[in-house]
Amino acid sequence: MSNAPCRTTRDSAISTKIYLGLIAFMVAVKVVFLLFPTVFPGADQEGAFSWTTILAIAVMGFIGLLLSRRTGFPEIWDSNVSNRQRFLIPAAIGIVYGLVTIIIDLRNPSPVHLKLPLSIPFYTYGALLLEIMLRLFTIPLLVWLFSNLILRGRWQTKVFWLAAIIAALYEPLPHMREQLNGVSGVAVFFVFIKWAIEPLFLANVLTGWLFRKYGFLAAFIMRLSFYLVWHIIYGGLISTAR
Repeated sequence: MSNAPCRTTRDSAISTKIYLGLIAFMVAVKVVFLLFPTVFPGADQEGAFSWTTILAIAVMGFIGLLLSRRTGFPEIWDSNVSNRQRFLIPAAIGIVYGLVTIIIDLRNPSPVHLKLPLSIPFYTYGALLLEIMLRLFTIPLLVWLFSNLILRGRWQTKVFWLAAIIAALYEPLPHMREQLNGVSGVAVFFVFIKWAIEPLFLANVLTGWLFRKYGFLAAFIMRLSFYLVWHIIYGGLISTAR
């Protein structure tokens, strides 16, 4: 995937400002939860709002931003990417993914949602944190390390897809470990096949493709749209019903 987009200094400058604005938003959400303490749905989620985590994510994202420019990814605000590609297409995909997740969940609703109205800043923050870590940082880093550095610019498409798959495994991995515990032989193979066709894994791979094709905002908007449908609207309704 060597067809690097035509980048302008203006695109880069605007993209850097947008990135700093997104980090400022994360800081603002941290302050909101300092003012309005709450119990998070997951025991490990409180650590995601620590100052250390915000600093680490900010640094990782900035490194990823620089490396994405060396590895042919579009800018966060790229003049070659239309708003339809940047916002509309990812939002539509995220909404469909959210509806699929709801249909699967209806059989046995999961109590994993934070109640409104704090769910709005909570899940927006979470979408931003995960996309910076998994897409903006991890994928360009792996592409730069293996394709640009080790392979001297070769096999960039193959390395990108491998990096996208690695990043996509982050969320399903804990579930896969549970299912692999105590199984052996051909059963291991079937666990991997099962997760390879799960919406969670496939959606994450698709998010990586959106990042490569249309830039970071496309990946972020897809996850945010998914969270809007799954966590904020549906989660808000079932949380109120309890």
